[in-house]
Amino acid sequence: MLFSTLARNRTLFARRATVATASTTCQQQLRQKSSSPIPAPVLSKWYSIFGKSTIGYATWLVGGIIVAEGLTGMLGDAFWGSVNHGRTFDTVDWSKFKTDDEEEEEEEEEEEEEEEGAGDEEGDDDDDDDDE
Repeated sequence: MLFSTLARNRTLFARRATVATASTTCQQQLRQKSSSPIPAPVLSKWYSIFGKSTIGYATWLVGGIIVAEGLTGMLGDAFWGSVNHGRTFDTVDWSKFKTDDEEEEEEEEEEEEEEEGAGDEEGDDDDDDDDE
């Protein structure tokens, strides 16, 4: 009976030692996993600026949301523009659709503008502002 009691005590002691070692190992792993990738001084500075007050934290949130929306919008527009390049009004090469008639019309318009510009230079003022 004495030997069985000693054997039981030994197994209990061994189990307790194993559990203690396992719990210490688990605690060390948790500490390693819970450590932040952001250094503690940076987090402390952020907290002193934004985290201490509700208005500071709200400002942080609003600023972050505005910046995130801006970045998301720019990235979305860039992606949409790259997918639809050549299909939008701004990216279509309109010279492909130009006809000879349009060139003649443009030349006529230019000639008319030149004639109108020359008529104004001769000193023909149509200012009838004289109230006398």
